[in-house]
Amino acid sequence: MIKKMIPALLLVVSLLVALTGCGGKSSGSEAKDGSVISFQTTDLDGNAVDSAELFAKNKITMINIWGTYCGPCINEMPELEELSKEYADKGVAVVGLVVDVTESDDSLLSEAQEIVGDTGVTYLNLKAWDGFKNQLSAVATPTTYFVDSNGSLVGDPVIGASVEKYRQSLDELTAE
Repeated sequence: MIKKMIPALLLVVSLLVALTGCGGKSSGSEAKDGSVISFQTTDLDGNAVDSAELFAKNKITMINIWGTYCGPCINEMPELEELSKEYADKGVAVVGLVVDVTESDDSLLSEAQEIVGDTGVTYLNLKAWDGFKNQLSAVATPTTYFVDSNGSLVGDPVIGASVEKYRQSLDELTAE
């Protein structure tokens, strides 16, 4: 009986992952509302990025953590591009954080650049900085966080690909 149920359970789990996001390892730390995010890294073109400068330019910065291995992440990127343009006049910036392209290992950099180009994305995409998992935990990709102009996490993170949830969070955070 149990052996007959295993294929059905595997199918259900596979569908859940496919519909919402790609699994990943938890960093063990919890990013909480009010936590301050601080980093220095580079974008996918090698330009230096300082978090304080980045966040200060925007009322809200939406950080979308994605990976080159994650189909749902890549599939939502054109919608994130639209979202980026739609909310720009409300002081919102969308920023991608490529979890598998880091400062210490950029072996997948050209693949990430190709994905960004193929999806038509013009918003900023960053290499993951060493220790980013200590600030932004991601149990799955995509995971999306919202940061205010002071670098503090605000609102609840969104786990999985859900542009509608991003809109809801952005509407709430920019209404204040």
